[in-house]
Amino acid sequence: MRCVLIDATREHGKRLAAVLQKEKEAAMIIGNLTSLVTSEESWCAKFRRILRGLRAPRGSGDHKYAVTAVQRIIGPSSASTFTCAIVLLLLILFVGIHREVLPPSIAPVILRQEVPPELDRPEPQKIETTLPDNHLEYLTVDLPSQSIAENADVTDVPDAMAREAAFGETFDQALASSDSVAILQNLRRGSRTSRTIGQAAHKEGSSESLPAVLAALRWLKANQLEDGAWAGPSKTGMCGLALLCYMAHGETPASPEFGRTVENAIRYLLYAQGEDGRFKEAGDHYVYGHAIAAYALAESYGMTKMVMLKDPVAKAIKVIIDGQQAGGAWDYDYSKADRRDMSVTGWQVQALKAAKLAGAYMDGLEEAIERSVAGVKSFAQAGGGFGYDDVGNRPTLTGAGALCLQLVGHAQDGAVVSSLQAYSDKLPAWEADDFGTYGWYYMTQAKFQHGGVMWDEWNKNMLPMLIENQADDGHWASGTTHQACDVYDTTLACLCLEVYYRHLPTYWRVAELQAQFEAVKDGKDIAIEAAL
Repeated sequence: MRCVLIDATREHGKRLAAVLQKEKEAAMIIGNLTSLVTSEESWCAKFRRILRGLRAPRGSGDHKYAVTAVQRIIGPSSASTFTCAIVLLLLILFVGIHREVLPPSIAPVILRQEVPPELDRPEPQKIETTLPDNHLEYLTVDLPSQSIAENADVTDVPDAMAREAAFGETFDQALASSDSVAILQNLRRGSRTSRTIGQAAHKEGSSESLPAVLAALRWLKANQLEDGAWAGPSKTGMCGLALLCYMAHGETPASPEFGRTVENAIRYLLYAQGEDGRFKEAGDHYVYGHAIAAYALAESYGMTKMVMLKDPVAKAIKVIIDGQQAGGAWDYDYSKADRRDMSVTGWQVQALKAAKLAGAYMDGLEEAIERSVAGVKSFAQAGGGFGYDDVGNRPTLTGAGALCLQLVGHAQDGAVVSSLQAYSDKLPAWEADDFGTYGWYYMTQAKFQHGGVMWDEWNKNMLPMLIENQADDGHWASGTTHQACDVYDTTLACLCLEVYYRHLPTYWRVAELQAQFEAVKDGKDIAIEAAL
């Protein structure tokens, strides 16, 4: 029994010694591999050299190097064939795994935009913002004298700079989104492409309006404030008017020359808007600035389709809808009292129509537009003309009343036709006329929508009058007593010259619309944006 136990012990010892020997060999292999990898020569290059040497003729230098390296890795000659196979497998795996993999090449996508011709960049002009003593006599756009910077309620945002930084990041993300990038070549929606703009201007008998508009846009760019707005009695109102000029010309945040200007203007309006949808300006006259800003943001949303603009537009339009009187008109501070105001009403109707065209639908929008018909008609005078706060015939507001009814689908209403006919022989004049830039803005659009001889006669006078009186640097200053500032004059005059391609004329018939559609349906430009 004792002999058997001794034999068993010896056998167990041999097995244990064999296991220890294999562990020692494995440790030696790992160590040799480590020393091989950490040598000055790249381990990947050394492995490849070993494999190449093993395939070289016996006795050659490469073969001797490979054999020596393998023996160094394997250790003693007693190492098993299995161990050699493992080493060779490791060599192959290491070489295969660490082979350099180049990323696939991506061909750049070049988005081409048409660059307008270069003009001499004008020196920024100091803007006069002092209102004349008797400007209220004309009762045009009665805007507050305080700026938004002085009256903005920022108690809900302790750190205005932090809010600006956060908003800037959101805006940049919207511009960088895949949807935004995908539509860069089609951002100039509707009839506002370089081709159709040129065609429309040429059709109306003058291509001189194109460089005049471009010069005005460059003057506005040069005089934009650091916060994105423009100086004037209402920064929100002036910013909205300037943005409308750029939108009418087909400019978006993606435009080569004016993209940054447009982006900064949109940023300013969004930053100036409160959570309740109102743009923060003091005084009961802020309804002008609010409606113009809502109008501009709605056009911006319609042009760019940036999702981040939809909610601000909806909030701003809801303020207008909620502020409408039962009779369909509007008044200062969105008052629901008996008083109504045609000048205020005009901008609210334009904002509502812009929201509808942009596809920013919301509860109450259609109903508000329908109610506005009766509201606007409540200012109409028998025989032609629209009044200010009641039935009447004010030159500066007759065009406003006619345009509003045209925009909401009542272009052939008797109040529109009779009013335009009543002013058929009253043509624009730079000095001593009854309109001023405010009246020109409305009457130009109303007569363009009506068309015919009446529009031709107006256009023949309006176009050269504005071109001849434009300053060399691109701005307008009419010199009449009822203008607020150079930005105000310049934006309204610019919008007059952009009338040819801003909206679809209501006098176009279905056959003409179909012909226009057929002419461009296979191209990239869309000549018709929407029926009014």
